[in-house]
Amino acid sequence: MTAPPPVPGALDPDAPLPFGRASLVRAAVAEPVTALLVQRVLVMDVAHPKVAAAVAHHSHFQRRPLSRAWVTVDAALRLVFGDEHTARSAARQIYGVHDHVSGRLEGAGGHRPEIDQDGGDQDYSAHDASLLTWVWATLVDTTETAFTRWVRPFDAGEANAFYDEMRLFARFLGIPDDLLPADRQAFSCYLDDALSDSELGTSEECRSLARQVLWFDHRAVPSPLVRVERVLALATLDPRIVDRLGVHPDAADEELGHALDAWLRTYYRRLPRSPRILPALYVLVRRPTIGLAGRVRDVLGHRWR
Repeated sequence: MTAPPPVPGALDPDAPLPFGRASLVRAAVAEPVTALLVQRVLVMDVAHPKVAAAVAHHSHFQRRPLSRAWVTVDAALRLVFGDEHTARSAARQIYGVHDHVSGRLEGAGGHRPEIDQDGGDQDYSAHDASLLTWVWATLVDTTETAFTRWVRPFDAGEANAFYDEMRLFARFLGIPDDLLPADRQAFSCYLDDALSDSELGTSEECRSLARQVLWFDHRAVPSPLVRVERVLALATLDPRIVDRLGVHPDAADEELGHALDAWLRTYYRRLPRSPRILPALYVLVRRPTIGLAGRVRDVLGHRWR
């Protein structure tokens, strides 16, 4: 029987803006500590063989790391903190880039539906909604991990509210509703199935890119910063991904990762939480183009209960 083709993602012009002024996701992303797990989410992304192939064949992060990082971060922050016009513009920009990202996997077998949901078709496309779902899931898991591990646990009801916002975010990005886990329990099952899939992290491109991300070497990026991100990523990644990718830390990195993780668990929440550094800098840089006169007050004045 011929497998059905992948379902393409498509932006919905009527999808509501997912994040309001009291957004839990905005408050979580506003915490500078979440930026310490950038490597974690990237490693999870490229553990998927099709995402790894797309990155290997179409990304310029190795040659132009700073410009590539800025484009990614800027688009992400416009999506999370921008008004409706700004967020929709960022989504269209992302889809414009994805128009040029497609190809074929070389020497790879079929993939199980827990990850691909496309019957093992070897073609990859950045518009494949199952791949968009996987990338979205890595953002959900990593953002929640950073916040609940180092800032504070969610209060009663906040975990569901956070997931509901992230689900609206997925719809805003054009992921079909029937591909999205309906609730947190369903999401946990989806993530566990994906992490248990025998194809996750097994291609040479997956392993090579994961090592390039974790041991990134470029004169423009300070090696101590790379190491901090690496040890925290490896301290918080699911062991199944670490094992599949073969990216186990050495003894020194493992010790540093445990020490930094323990310090952040104990002391980060004691640090002053205002001003919110990351979105404040974003607003200052982007204000001429996004016109968010009142956004600075919203960002700097936000308080968690």
